[in-house]
Amino acid sequence: MPLRNIGTVYRKELTDSLRDRRTLISTLLVPLLLFPILSVGFAALAVTLEKKAKEEIPKVMLLGGADSPGALEALRASKKIEVVPATPDWKDKIINKEIRAAVAIPDGFEASLAQQNPQTVEIYKYEGELKSSISADTVEKELKDYRDNVIEARLDANHVPSSILIPFRIKQDNVAPPEKVGGAELGGIIGYMVILLCLTEACIRRWT
Repeated sequence: MPLRNIGTVYRKELTDSLRDRRTLISTLLVPLLLFPILSVGFAALAVTLEKKAKEEIPKVMLLGGADSPGALEALRASKKIEVVPATPDWKDKIINKEIRAAVAIPDGFEASLAQQNPQTVEIYKYEGELKSSISADTVEKELKDYRDNVIEARLDANHVPSSILIPFRIKQDNVAPPEKVGGAELGGIIGYMVILLCLTEACIRRWT
């Protein structure tokens, strides 16, 4: 086919496309305006919510532990959580977001530790709720710090250096070139792009 004819067909198709309101919205308005706004908006909202949740001093309820004053004192002394009195309706309080988490300390906890019998401390949270999950992570970190103190005390009592617990260190290094890293990150947002494309179709149907 001669190039002149190809140019004629191309101009005709381009003219028809520019006259089509649906095409203009889907090819220009949505990609250039809606996609960047939604992408930046979602990212900014997620960062803001997470930052605000981490700055909050969560209310945490302690369940049990009357015979383990050391563990209770360690949690109450933390500046990252606010310990509130225990009540029977603690589950409802978590669900209603009156408190963010609850910690159940088993009976005879410290006595078992003294006999070197492992015990399990349970942390109850509202799965899927951002602030409750962050609060549970904070409580877990405080408990791990208390556990480390117990271990160090045992080692000191037996005149064993605490460095024995860390025989070697682990470090992660990136070996992929920047373009590979960028490709992996781009692949991670495909799911978001599918959502945006669905919104695009909805907008097109709404405006045409």
